Amino acid sequence: MIGMLVQTIYNLADGIWVSGLGPDALAAVGLFFPIFTGIIALAAGLGVGASSAIARRIGARNKKGVDNVAVHAIVLSLLLGVAIPLVMLPTIDSFFGLMGAKEDVVELATAYARVLLIGAFMAVFNNVGNGILRGEGDANRAMLAMVVGSGLNIVLDPIFIYTLNFGIVGAAYATLLSMTITSLFIAY
Repeated sequence: MIGMLVQTIYNLADGIWVSGLGPDALAAVGLFFPIFTGIIALAAGLGVGASSAIARRIGARNKKGVDNVAVHAIVLSLLLGVAIPLVMLPTIDSFFGLMGAKEDVVELATAYARVLLIGAFMAVFNNVGNGILRGEGDANRAMLAMVVGSGLNIVLDPIFIYTLNFGIVGAAYATLLSMTITSLFIAY
């Protein structure tokens, strides 16, 4: 539960820090939230499946089966992480337009979304890696990795948005960097 809450904090923190840029920037982050939630839901489903399969194989003392499930889960996360941007990037601006956003907000949302869609693999891997760790019985380390990433995002957001003057795209870069560091922690 804490891991899923922490995933939402990424977008919430972006929204809080971006709100200082004005209502259009906040609306842009809000437009991407359902897409981000969908990505996280797909990744969490894959992670839960991996966790369950790994736990069953550990219970059966099948180390080879555990390794096999983990490798397949990581390969599936890679495929999903590549498929998401391939499908979403070409149409993301028209998708935001269909949601009824005005043109200025669509431009901001598209700039923000592009960075996070390109880095979708990190979000997917975080959830799958988290599931693998939970399946091995290491829920505390899995949760710690997610909390560290979310906390890092909260710290990096104002630096990228205001200090480096990247604006709304800075929030996306901060989120992507935080997720990348979380991925490295989970991979370790």
